[in-house]
Amino acid sequence: MPLQNLLENHSAQCFLVTLLVTLLSTSSDACGRPPTYQNMRLIGVPKTSYNPGEEVQYSCRPGYIRRTHLKVSSVCAENGTWSSISKDACYKKSCPRQEDPLNGQVELVNGSSEFGTQIQFVCNRGFILIGEKILYCLLDGSDVNWSNDPPICSKILCKPPPEIKNGTFSPSNKDAFEYHEVATYRCTSVPGGEDLSLVGESRIYCSENNSWSGDPPECKVVKCPYPVITNGRQTAGFSKKYSYKAVVILACNLGFFLHGSSTVMCDSDSTWQPPIPSCRSEPPPSPSASPPPPRTSSTTPAATPATTHATFTTKGASFDFRDSNGWIIFLIMMAVLDLQ
Repeated sequence: MPLQNLLENHSAQCFLVTLLVTLLSTSSDACGRPPTYQNMRLIGVPKTSYNPGEEVQYSCRPGYIRRTHLKVSSVCAENGTWSSISKDACYKKSCPRQEDPLNGQVELVNGSSEFGTQIQFVCNRGFILIGEKILYCLLDGSDVNWSNDPPICSKILCKPPPEIKNGTFSPSNKDAFEYHEVATYRCTSVPGGEDLSLVGESRIYCSENNSWSGDPPECKVVKCPYPVITNGRQTAGFSKKYSYKAVVILACNLGFFLHGSSTVMCDSDSTWQPPIPSCRSEPPPSPSASPPPPRTSSTTPAATPATTHATFTTKGASFDFRDSNGWIIFLIMMAVLDLQ
C-alpha cells in the first residue's frame, strides 16, 4: 500500500477518535433535569439534559412569596451539576391576622398564621362557641386565606328545666337560666295520698352546651317494709314508717353472728339495700380463709385447744379455752380438787 494512503487512513482514524472523545466528554459534562423544590417550580418545560452554562429560572409556588434579594435561577456547571438556590428564596404567605373574639381568645396552634397552619378559638367560662373551632390557612386563588369565617362566643343560656309530675322547681318565673344557675325541685303533697319522696338530684344547674347538668328527679311513693331480723334486733333508725333513704342499724342477739351489712337504707324501689342481714349460730367465713379440709372419718374429731372457743366456770373462777394456757390451768385446778 502506498505511503500516502497509509498516512491518509491514519489521519482519518485520529479524527474519528478525537471526535468520539469530544462527544463522550460533552455527554459526561451535561447536566440532567433541574432540581425540584417544594416552594418553587421551574419556568418552562424541562429538558432531559443541559449543556454547561445553560440557566433555568424558577418562580414561587402558590402560597409562597419571593425574597427579592435572593436569586431563583440555577446554572449548569462544567462538572455537570446545578448551582444551588437558597431554600428561603420563596417563603410562605401568611393569612390575615385574627383578633380575639369578644369573650374569647384565638390561639396559634403552630405558632404562626402561615400557609398550612391552623388556629383555634376558645371561649371564656360561661360562653359557648358558635361556628368552627379550628380554622386552616389555605390557598385562595393565588393568595391564602382562612378556611372559614371566625366563630363568635355566645352567652350560655338554658331553657327552663323540665316539669315533673307531683312536683315543682324554683325559680319558676324565668324564661332562661344563665350558666351555672341552679333550679331546685321539691315534691307537692297529694290530698288524701301518701307522702311522696324526691328520687334523684334535687338541684340541677345550667351547664355547657346550653343544657342542664342532669335529668330532673321524680316524685314517687317509697315505702320499705318494717326491718325484721330473726335472732336479732334493731338498734337505731326507729320509725313508724320508712321512706326513701331511711337508714336503720341492726344487730344479732347474744350467741349469734351477723351475716351481711348491719346498716341498710331504703332504696327508691321500696327495698332495703343492701338486703336485710341474717343472724346465724356460726360466724361468717373470713374473706381470706381457705375452705376446711374434707373429713376422712365419720367420727367427729376432738377439738384442739388452739381452735376451741369455750369457757368454764368453777367456784367463782372463769377459764377461757381459746388457747392452750386455758386448758393447762383448767387441768391443774381439776387435779387439785381431786386431791382435796
